[in-house]
Amino acid sequence: MKTVYLDELFLLDLIIDYFLLLGTAKLLALPYRRRRFLAGAALGAAWSCAALLPGLGWLKRPAMLPVLAAAMTLAAFGDQRRLWRCFAGFLGVSALFGGAVYAAALLRGGGISGGPLLRLDMRVLALSFALCWAAVSLLFRASAKRAARRILDVTVERQGRAVRLRALEDTGNHLMDPVTGCAAFVAEAGALSGLFEPVDAPLLRGPPAEAVLRIPGTRLIPCQGVAGGRNLLLAFRPDRVTVDGEERRDLIAAVAAAPIGTDGAYDAVI
Repeated sequence: MKTVYLDELFLLDLIIDYFLLLGTAKLLALPYRRRRFLAGAALGAAWSCAALLPGLGWLKRPAMLPVLAAAMTLAAFGDQRRLWRCFAGFLGVSALFGGAVYAAALLRGGGISGGPLLRLDMRVLALSFALCWAAVSLLFRASAKRAARRILDVTVERQGRAVRLRALEDTGNHLMDPVTGCAAFVAEAGALSGLFEPVDAPLLRGPPAEAVLRIPGTRLIPCQGVAGGRNLLLAFRPDRVTVDGEERRDLIAAVAAAPIGTDGAYDAVI
């Protein structure tokens, strides 16, 4: 019977959980929140260690695994709007890694009889990670392509309210305000609704000409569509805009009544 040292188990589990969370973020094209990932990994490692203590064996029951996964998802991705997507992605990556561990053990002529990962040698774990990422590249090729796009973290503030956006960097976006000459980024109406009074938020999805008459501080800017036609977008100047932590004073916000993109990876274009 092998002795299990809690400090070794905690460190090993911390490293594995951290890279699982990092891999989830990469596959879903989410911003890297390394401190949050470390907090989620520490939660998972602490849970694994606690499950070995007398009277806490119920923590490793199969019914408790979704609870742990949900808690780690909340700790690592609690600032994201689509938590269910993060939860599903984390479960998928974890399942892939679990399958890779089992496959690696079989390739080395052994098996897994349950218990802490310390019962596996580092060669099995290294091979497991290699198999896991090979499976990720094959099964999630579309996600890998989305991850290659540059997604920026944008914070918009207006009249004491703030919202966070995931913005796709588009070098071909030349939308601007003809009056001030400022560049404009375009965001979904639903993503910007938190900046407005509850009675005004529904107007963002309606005709811009009507909204500009009823929402103070807004204006219309011309926009050329993909097919070459011209229309108008509702726009406003936020009190403050930060892009990846850097304040931008040369930006105004334009409102898109229809959703932007089709995969949910971003809700704005900048």
